[in-house]
Amino acid sequence: MTVTKACHFIGITRQAFYKRCVAEIHQTKKDESVLGFVKEQRMTHPRIGAGKIKHLLAQNDIEIGRDRLFSLLRMNRLLVQNRRAYHRTTNSNHRFYCHPNRIKEGLIPKGPEQLWVADITYLATRCGSAYLSLVRTLTQEKSWAIT
Repeated sequence: MTVTKACHFIGITRQAFYKRCVAEIHQTKKDESVLGFVKEQRMTHPRIGAGKIKHLLAQNDIEIGRDRLFSLLRMNRLLVQNRRAYHRTTNSNHRFYCHPNRIKEGLIPKGPEQLWVADITYLATRCGSAYLSLVRTLTQEKSWAIT
C-alpha cells in the first residue's frame, strides 16, 4: 500500500503524515538532550527534583513543559521519590529506669485499677508538634490528653 492510499484511508494528507514524522524525529532528539542533561545533573545532585531541573533547562535554553518533563522522567524512571517526613521520637537507650512489662510476665488483673497502661505518640499539627499521651487502666474506656 502506498503512503497516499494509507493517508487517504485514515483521513489525513500526505503533507500531514510527513510533517508528523519530522516532528517525531525532532521530539525524539529533544527528549534525548533533556534526558542527557537530567542524567548529567543527577550525577552531582542525585535528589534534584523535576521543578529545579525544569528551571536549569530553561537557563540552558532548552524549552520543555512541566507535564512533558514529568511524563518523560516517569517513562524513563528518573522521577525522585518523595521522602516521607518521619520524626523518631523514641529513645530506648537512656540511663533512666524502664519498668518491666507485667503483662508479658503473666500478670492477670483480677479487679479494676490493678493494671495501668500508658503510651505517648507524636502528632504533627499546623502550629508545630504535639504529643498525645494515653494513660488508662485496662477496665477504663478512655483517658487521654494532648499537650
